[in-house]
Amino acid sequence: MQCVNSENWTFCRYQNDVFLAMISFGADPESIKEDRLEYYVTVLENEEKEIFQQSFDNLADACLYLNANYGDWTFEDQTAATGSGCSSCAAH
Repeated sequence: MQCVNSENWTFCRYQNDVFLAMISFGADPESIKEDRLEYYVTVLENEEKEIFQQSFDNLADACLYLNANYGDWTFEDQTAATGSGCSSCAAH
C-alpha cells in the first residue's frame, strides 16, 4: 500500500470524489517567533474550498494522521501527471 511519508509528502495526496487530502507547511505568529514551521493536514473540496485543517508540530505526526484518516482514499502522485509544459502539471 502506498502512503504519504517524509520523502513524498510535497507531491503526493489522497483523493476521494471531489475531496483532496494533503500536507502543506506554514507558520502562525507564535511559530514564526520561534523560527519553526508547522505542518498542516488539509482537506479541500474541488481544490478550492477548505473543509478541514489540523496543524502538527512535526512532519511524522502529520503523515501518520493523514494516512490513518485518509489512507483508504485513492493515492495520487502528482509527479506522475500526463501532459507537457508547466500549465499541464497536476501539482499546480
